[in-house]
Amino acid sequence: MPLSAESEATFTRILDEAEALFATRGYRRTRLSEVAAAVGVSEPALYRYFRGKDALFEQVLRRAAASPGPYEPPQNLPVPNPEPGQIESFLRAFFEESRRVAALERALLGPAPRTTEEARTELAGVVGELFDLATRYRAGARIMNASALESPELGRIWDENVRGYLTRAVERYLGQRSDEGKLALPTDPIDAAVVVASLVTSHAVHAVELGLPGSVEHRRGVVVASVVAMLEPRKVIR
Repeated sequence: MPLSAESEATFTRILDEAEALFATRGYRRTRLSEVAAAVGVSEPALYRYFRGKDALFEQVLRRAAASPGPYEPPQNLPVPNPEPGQIESFLRAFFEESRRVAALERALLGPAPRTTEEARTELAGVVGELFDLATRYRAGARIMNASALESPELGRIWDENVRGYLTRAVERYLGQRSDEGKLALPTDPIDAAVVVASLVTSHAVHAVELGLPGSVEHRRGVVVASVVAMLEPRKVIR
């Protein structure tokens, strides 16, 4: 059936409730009956909008990927289930395109900072852009974190293309600047990178669940200031 204004409102409510369930329970443990109950419709009614859980999961992911831009829902219902491997292919392509952190790329490819202030500014820029990326795709990150726990394939995609990929890039950056005497690492580069990733993730992605105070801008400032203080460029730059 065509997507009318009334059916679009229900469609959006279904996506909202499904997103919340996928983000807390993951893909495998979420049931369509739970989504229907959260929306306030019968499970058969849900099938008038989506052929199955895969169709719903794909649209939830596509809406999260569209953030902060507009999401355009399919114009004909019910949404068919994707072909085998279609969700995985979509995720890999999207992650490859969206995971870029310009400040981190410049730091890895460009010349080393010459002064204490340049080193501090570079580090703050890297951490700040990592925080911005995590904030922009917070909904999708929560879904992938929860789904990766019980879905090996989704877990591999998430680690290889985002979580592990960015942590390794930060590790290379920190190790490079440490070897140059530009940053003082309190531990090995990989451990320092994991700490940075944990701070960014907790304040950008899981702030609500953890009850962290302050606005997004406040939490961003906290993360940037904490990492710069932890690595303290002043101590090693001469």
